[in-house]
Amino acid sequence: MPEISFQCPSCGVSLNVSGEMASQLMECPSCKQTIEVPVRSRSQTPDSGSFAVSASGDESVFFQSGDIIVTNARFVVGAKTFAMRGITSVEVVESDEVAERQPGNAWPPAITGAGLVIIVVGLLFWLLFDFSFWVAVGAGIVGILMIIVSASLATQLKRAFKIVLKTAGGEVTAYQSFDRGHISQIIRALNDSIISHG
Repeated sequence: MPEISFQCPSCGVSLNVSGEMASQLMECPSCKQTIEVPVRSRSQTPDSGSFAVSASGDESVFFQSGDIIVTNARFVVGAKTFAMRGITSVEVVESDEVAERQPGNAWPPAITGAGLVIIVVGLLFWLLFDFSFWVAVGAGIVGILMIIVSASLATQLKRAFKIVLKTAGGEVTAYQSFDRGHISQIIRALNDSIISHG
């Protein structure tokens, strides 16, 4: 069987494998990610920056990255597949979404812990040592404020970009990402696919 030439969707390195590997999973020798070998060879198109299947195939691939594929026949996002013939247009909708901050930031848990300690100590001083009730209330307010600050440090509002497909049956949100460039590549490929139908 002829060799299959393609690029790793994770790191972009060019790979050549035996045709017997078509549709099988393999480990990329460069980035060590598990990838699926395509059925046919792919080459980079210079104008769109997306992939196209060699002329021998019936299905042209306009974009492939991870579990997202845009061809002239379908739009695949993970386990969901949308028929391109039914899509009349695509739109990007922007919204603010709550997203967790990058892991490794030790401040939010430390502030939460300190807030809880202040609340508990305030209650103990009030109950065990006959301190004023207002000492416990003050400690509780300070502790709650610290927990609120901690929660705001642990999360953030980020601009999310959603791909909305418009069909004769209505609209459906097909994919969402915080990466505007990634969304732009997918939208360009979807528009190229719609145009290819004439």
